[in-house]
Amino acid sequence: MSSSPVKIVALLVGAATLLGLWLFFAPAKLGGSTTYSITDGISMQPLLYKNDLALVRSQSSYHVGEVVLYESQVLHRPVLHRIILIQDGNYFFKGDNNDFVDPGYATRSELIGALWVHIPEAGAVLGWFGVPTHAGFVAGPAVGVVILAGANAPPRRRRRGRRSAARLRRR
Repeated sequence: MSSSPVKIVALLVGAATLLGLWLFFAPAKLGGSTTYSITDGISMQPLLYKNDLALVRSQSSYHVGEVVLYESQVLHRPVLHRIILIQDGNYFFKGDNNDFVDPGYATRSELIGALWVHIPEAGAVLGWFGVPTHAGFVAGPAVGVVILAGANAPPRRRRRGRRSAARLRRR
């Protein structure tokens, strides 16, 4: 009985930790606060290389010099570049390795978030799982393990409950 309060506290701490990690690292599309982007190209070298994983977080304000993921209306895709000018609520960008400014500009509503963390080459690993046949190679054995684990489980024994006083008197 004395370990029961300890188990409850441990369970509550574990649940709070998982909730905090979820809110901190969960993708924005699933209610979290982080957007994940795999870099493509050489425009941000030497800071970012192709297949780096960029973790981006939304901010209340953005400043010149920050690396920001924005939805490009010209390229019709997200772009991760550095802010070089903010003028009349319009943000202008340039890749660190480019000798030209990005075409067009972005408004505040088109900014997805500022670079928070980047993990070199992690995008290549995640991209591998994005190929349906590769995902199948991982999912198939995982499903097999789950099914076999359930099949090999020992049968559950039924606990005998207390017999009611009325049943005992009838005997």
